[in-house]
Amino acid sequence: MPVPAETTDARTSFWRLETFSDSIFAVAMTLLVFSFPLSGLPADINEAGIATLLQGLGPQFETFIISFIVVGAFWTGHHRTFDNIRRYDRSIVWLNFLFLLFIVFTPFPTAILVRGVYWLSVAFYATTIAGAGFVLTLVWFYASYHHRLIDKTMPAREIRSRTGSALVTPSVFLLSIVIALYSPRLAMYSWLLSFVAQWAVTRRWQ
Repeated sequence: MPVPAETTDARTSFWRLETFSDSIFAVAMTLLVFSFPLSGLPADINEAGIATLLQGLGPQFETFIISFIVVGAFWTGHHRTFDNIRRYDRSIVWLNFLFLLFIVFTPFPTAILVRGVYWLSVAFYATTIAGAGFVLTLVWFYASYHHRLIDKTMPAREIRSRTGSALVTPSVFLLSIVIALYSPRLAMYSWLLSFVAQWAVTRRWQ
């Protein structure tokens, strides 16, 4: 049954929730750069030492960029989800907090992954991102169920399309844990396929 209008938390305005969420994303994406292992760097390092350092950090830069893209994609998905939400209640606020918990935690598994692309580090990172993806899907499911918090005129087919599309990314990350048993680096690259798969699912539903 749809939630009665009086249960909507009138004190929670759109701009406060969305601005707060954007701030969390900004902090999390900024903290990703601190995942580089630079402890013990000599103060008197010369140009040759810097060149060697940068060359050795090549794989770490690769991991950082992939993680940055992943978090950026979640920011886009979060905005796309909340652009369709017309009303707010306490439950959606707390579900959003749970989603942001995974986002703000992301720099930690990224720092572990930067130090070595192994099965466990890939699995830890993939589990974190999958958790974020499933919670964001739950946010949309809660808001769209019987048009609880979304526009009453949104077609049911579009709601199903958005739900199916939201499930693609966390599913790809869970699948990558199995791929990592054979090739951890290939599993890491497979994360980028989630964007292609999400687009394909959306097109198919449309």
